[in-house]
Amino acid sequence: MAQQQDELKYGAHHAHFEPPDTLVATFSGLINMDEVQRTAQLYKETFEKRGRFYCVADIGGSQIEAAGRKYLSNNSNAEWFHGLVYVGADVVQRTFGKAIALALHFTGKTGFETVFVPTLDEARAWVAQHRATRQRKAG
Repeated sequence: MAQQQDELKYGAHHAHFEPPDTLVATFSGLINMDEVQRTAQLYKETFEKRGRFYCVADIGGSQIEAAGRKYLSNNSNAEWFHGLVYVGADVVQRTFGKAIALALHFTGKTGFETVFVPTLDEARAWVAQHRATRQRKAG
């Protein structure tokens, strides 16, 4: 993780930050435990550096084993996220994404939305709409 947070590549996966508040991570192939741990660390560092953020996770071309899903659930915090947007998830990935979000919901002091969309463009549109709604509510 020596690279700049704004653009990070590890294994077949990469992530970058899109101002003002969105981390876009693209996962390809099998996500091994080391990569899962790096992902959890990336989420934590993004929160520490920038505050709450939207996470857009393009997972359509990836797979994660049960131990990795459990690790993410146990080592992430609901307070880090405004929302979690999964891109390209199949039925199995949707089920596990919802399970992770539920686990984070029960362990966090704040809630966040988890949504599933087919494309990155739709993910960005959802984030923009959700951000605008949050800003209107805040005054």
